[in-house]
Amino acid sequence: MNDSWNSFADMLRAERDQLRVLNTVAVELTNALVEDNADAISLAERKLEVEQSRHNAVFVRRTETQKRGFGDMSIASVIAYAPREIAWNLYGDMCEIQVSTHALGITNENNKALIVAGMDRLMKTVAIIQRAGTEQPGTYKRRGTVPPPDGSVLVSRRA
Repeated sequence: MNDSWNSFADMLRAERDQLRVLNTVAVELTNALVEDNADAISLAERKLEVEQSRHNAVFVRRTETQKRGFGDMSIASVIAYAPREIAWNLYGDMCEIQVSTHALGITNENNKALIVAGMDRLMKTVAIIQRAGTEQPGTYKRRGTVPPPDGSVLVSRRA
């Protein structure tokens, strides 16, 4: 077996392993969001950013190597050219990468839904507080009632 195939197998394995770690950290973020623990959420987000950058580096290295050797061929087509001794292992790694990628996508969508639900709860709480602040009996209002504010709250993606 050729050294280039060994290095390609190592890169594929590294990508598979990094996706496993990334999935684990994404689930940690889900748990922190469910528990509504600000410190745990912050820590999990930082860990997720680190693991995402590590996965991106491994992915880019593997795809660049693949592109240099095989052009625009898909990973399945590349594995079809692999020597028989390692082809099945490469195919298994590729399948695990695909499944892990789908699982990560589902976890990310769940995390986004949890974040949006939390922001919705926050908006409702702020609206209730604003309404309570403007509708208290006994408050002198020179020009009649003050309607509750209906403006939106802008939040950055990093918030």
